[in-house]
Amino acid sequence: MIYKSYEKESLLDVQGRTVKACWSRMGNTDLDNDIMGFGAYTKTINERGPQGRSEIWSLIDHKADLKNAIGKPKELYVEGDMLIAVTTIVDTEIGEDILKLYGSGCINSHSVGFSTIKSSMNNENGIRTIQEVMLYEGSAVLFGANPETPTLSLKGYVEMSDKDRLVARLERLSKAFKSGTFTDETFGLLEIEIKQIQSKILELSTLPAIAVEPPESELLKALRQSNLSLKNL
Repeated sequence: MIYKSYEKESLLDVQGRTVKACWSRMGNTDLDNDIMGFGAYTKTINERGPQGRSEIWSLIDHKADLKNAIGKPKELYVEGDMLIAVTTIVDTEIGEDILKLYGSGCINSHSVGFSTIKSSMNNENGIRTIQEVMLYEGSAVLFGANPETPTLSLKGYVEMSDKDRLVARLERLSKAFKSGTFTDETFGLLEIEIKQIQSKILELSTLPAIAVEPPESELLKALRQSNLSLKNL
C-alpha cells in the first residue's frame, strides 16, 4: 500500500453533509520523486468507483476500520489534473466531528491509499511516473506530502509564505479549539497540531533567511490565543 498526500492548503466545498475534495494531483513531482500520471486512476475508478463495485472508501488518516470510515464517495472523477471525490459524510459521532473540522477549516489536506499496477522510472533524473493504480481509499489527514495542493470552490485565496500560512492555520485551530464541541479524541489531535505549529513558527522566527516577518502583534496574538485555549482545558 502506498500513500500520497498534500501539504499546502486546500479549500473544500462543504454543503450540508456533503464534502467535495481533491484527493490527488496528477502531473507534478511529489516529495517521493513520483509523478502520478494522467490516466492512472481511469481504470480503477471504472472498476472500483461509485459507478462500478463501489469498493473505494473515504477514511480518516488511512485507518481502515469502522470507527474511521466516514463514507464512500458518491462521485469520483478526474477533472484537469485533479482526482475529485464527493462524499456524503455518515451520521455518526466521528462523522459529526469531521464535518465540524471541515467547517472550521482545520482539515485542508487529503491523501490516497493505493497499490501501483504500472509505473516507469526515468533513470536520468530518478523520477518515477505511476501510470496505473488500484485505489482503495481517500483520507482526510492533518498533514500532507505533496506540495501542489489544489483548491476547490476557491474564494479569495492568496499565496502566503510558510510562516504566514502557519500563523493563519494556528488562528483557525485556536478558534476551533476554543469554541468547538468535538470529542475528547479530536480535541487531543487539535492540541497536538497546535503545539507542533507553535514550535514550527518559533523555529522559523529564528532563521536569518526569513527577511520579512508577519506583524509581531498578529503572531503574538495567535500564540496567545492558542496558549489560552490550552490552559482552559
